[in-house]
Amino acid sequence: MGRLAIRRVVYSGDKYSFESPYLNDGIVIMEGVNGHGKSTFMNLIYYGLGGRVQAFNKNDDNDSKKHNEIFYDTNNYVELLIEIDDEKYELTRYIGDNLIFVVGEDEEVRETCVLRNQSDEHTMVFSDWILGKLNINVFDIVQGTRSFKLNFTDLLRLVYHDQETEVDKVYKEADNSNFLSDSLEIRKAIFEILLGKTYNDYYSTLGQYKLTMKELEKAQAVMDSYDEFLGEVLDYDLANVIHINSMISENQEMIEKVQIEREIASREQGNSDEIWQLIGQQKKELILNQHKLEEWESAKNLTTQSIDKILYLIDESEKELSEIEKIRLVNKKLKLFTPNTCPYCLREVEREKGKCICGNDIEEEQYEKFFYTDEEYLDILKVKKKSIQSLEQLLERKSQRLKIIIGHIEKAEQSIEKIRLYIDELTKDIATNYNSAYIRQLDERERELNGIILELKQAKDLAKKRETLASQVIQLRNKVEGLKIRVDSFLNAAREDMLNKKKDFDEVYFSLMKRADEHCYSAYIGEDYMPHINLGAYRERSAAVPKRLMYFLTMLIESLKNEANFPQFLMIDTPNKEGIDKENLIKNIGLLAEADKYTEEMKTQYQIILTTGIDTYPEEFKNNVFFKLEGENYLLQENCEK
Repeated sequence: MGRLAIRRVVYSGDKYSFESPYLNDGIVIMEGVNGHGKSTFMNLIYYGLGGRVQAFNKNDDNDSKKHNEIFYDTNNYVELLIEIDDEKYELTRYIGDNLIFVVGEDEEVRETCVLRNQSDEHTMVFSDWILGKLNINVFDIVQGTRSFKLNFTDLLRLVYHDQETEVDKVYKEADNSNFLSDSLEIRKAIFEILLGKTYNDYYSTLGQYKLTMKELEKAQAVMDSYDEFLGEVLDYDLANVIHINSMISENQEMIEKVQIEREIASREQGNSDEIWQLIGQQKKELILNQHKLEEWESAKNLTTQSIDKILYLIDESEKELSEIEKIRLVNKKLKLFTPNTCPYCLREVEREKGKCICGNDIEEEQYEKFFYTDEEYLDILKVKKKSIQSLEQLLERKSQRLKIIIGHIEKAEQSIEKIRLYIDELTKDIATNYNSAYIRQLDERERELNGIILELKQAKDLAKKRETLASQVIQLRNKVEGLKIRVDSFLNAAREDMLNKKKDFDEVYFSLMKRADEHCYSAYIGEDYMPHINLGAYRERSAAVPKRLMYFLTMLIESLKNEANFPQFLMIDTPNKEGIDKENLIKNIGLLAEADKYTEEMKTQYQIILTTGIDTYPEEFKNNVFFKLEGENYLLQENCEK
């Protein structure tokens, strides 16, 4: 919890300038006639605190909105002397610039950036800096796929009672107003953070939870995609790294044995008996592979026949589905017939089961499908559609099976071809009395083993990557579970605290509203923290002035009474809107002094900067006026030529 106060406001440019006196605690008033600069004064403060003021925007030539004196001035800037918890800081922001220079009591100059997307590792965001000084956590608000940080200017929507906001609204318009910035969730978050004791912790943790959940979903999606990729590029299930290392070692040992065997074979002369024996073994291997090929060819034929049958059933089912839909449509529109009605005279007839009305033999099931109720037709259609879906799933499984069978056939054909070539080479070795075929076979075996090792090493890299992804998923899942527990814990504590705050808010607000509006008999805030007056009964628009003004005052009083993040500071710009008479407006403004009741009791101070019309305040506030704008005394004065 931190306290904010504005001590001095300075505007300086080549053409115009202004400097306010020192602004004390309590209620400080700038009075003046319309058009002399009261709202400009408030906008200068808001701009100096990082807010967006359209009239100052030098990149927009909109004639209806620009503030001519400031828009066309040059080398102009706003300078604020502020105080946060008894520490003074000087803020300087040039008009049209998105940098705010902060100078503390140590005279160190810090460069901060207004727009978050323009900051870098060397430039702090001004909102983060001032929220940190006010002991308010900077956190992310996550809505759907979008996330953003809640800024200081978002909280100012319940601190700055501006003149431009529609009278039937309470929150100041957001700087970048859209459905997201003005959503119920955002407005509730602003209220809860400003007044709730632990809602700041809750929203901060909730933001971390949602962002981590998005990271987990993304990591899980990457993991799923990676597994799908592995299924496409590998012919076997990918084992873990330890098992793959073991397989690599086994194949390396087999290579060593092959090399030893080849060395022995190259030194020995061929033995015809041994070669014939080897040829016999290869012929047996050939026959075995031919049998396997025949089995796979048979399986292929059966699977192909099964696929053709499934395709036929799907086609027939789709035709029948289309036919039933047409029959249902005709029956729904006409409803002329029943199973025992003559289609010509429409009289009831005695029909023998299995026979048509005309006497021909029929299949009863085909006959009856013309006479179902609409509800029965819908049930039949659902069953048919589900049956088609089941057939399509079966077709997918059979197609995958066919793909596997074709792969086995290709392997068997390759093995048969290799064995035949090997037998031919062995036959040649009988005449030469040399083991060349056997040696070539060993060479081929070594190449195969090296290929397997290469694949295993690639699989090892893939397995490492998968284990890394899996580890990230597990870590994020554990983090999400931990954050969820913290979110629930903070939420329960925050809700209990807010329940008491809301009850106290209602009491203070109702007490103020009864004094501000003589026709008010009920005032409270709903679950959305918006005010409800007289149980929602229609009131004249001028009644909305105390409704909003007392709401802001109650926020301030609650921060004086209880521990809260509200900065014990209000800016109220000319609240005389929508035809409220001067007498009632003065009465409403006089209620601002209610905050004084809590300063001594709670040993704290506050500041309300108020701009209003000439003498539009209680007489006892006369000494609180720090500046008066009337006649030729405008806020911005032309600089004297030197």
